[in-house]
Amino acid sequence: MVTRIYEQIRKIIENTPGKTQKGLAEHMGLNPAAVNRLIHGRRNIMATEIPVIEDYLGVKLDLSGGIGGDFEYRQDKLSHHHGFSDVPMQPAPRPTDNYVPVYGAAPDSLQKCPNLESGAVVDWVARHPAQAGGNAFAIYVFSDAMEPRYFAGELVYVHPGRPPEQGRDCVIEMQNGDAHITRYLRQSVDNIRVAQFNPPEEKDIPRDEVKAVYAVVGRG
Repeated sequence: MVTRIYEQIRKIIENTPGKTQKGLAEHMGLNPAAVNRLIHGRRNIMATEIPVIEDYLGVKLDLSGGIGGDFEYRQDKLSHHHGFSDVPMQPAPRPTDNYVPVYGAAPDSLQKCPNLESGAVVDWVARHPAQAGGNAFAIYVFSDAMEPRYFAGELVYVHPGRPPEQGRDCVIEMQNGDAHITRYLRQSVDNIRVAQFNPPEEKDIPRDEVKAVYAVVGRG
């Protein structure tokens, strides 16, 4: 029986002195909670994360068992030296309507934020109870702008049909598809006023640069 990738990672950490979940989280730039979900199969592993994990563990992982927890990934292309090519692995199709897509950075992009326009679905996760009905989705946190509320690697659930509430978290989708997690304060005819935590500041985003504002309804 082939061992899943996340099971391999967990066993190596448990049986190798000096290797810890916290150490892997720091090496990957994630918070420990995200790594805990990863090694227990509750968070799928992105193709670009495999070399980083192998670098920390000091071993080559057996990829034949599939990368994901609940879902398998298809290897579109691997380079001859066991590094991943520029072609990202794609998640398997959603099996039921009880799952929502998780958006990540656009392919071949250096940006550090999810992009909704590109359709770069990097994962599927169980629908949050507050996402009943509609084209709900989720995104992974890429930046540290909202720490300590959200850390890189955390999952944020979004309800596109629910309007943002003053003083509550939201996702701002820009006209180019880039998505930013922030706190909604208010809006005028010309601007949308938002706040971030790191560094703490308020700023105005011109409304003509914004495609949509979505309410955050949960985290995972």
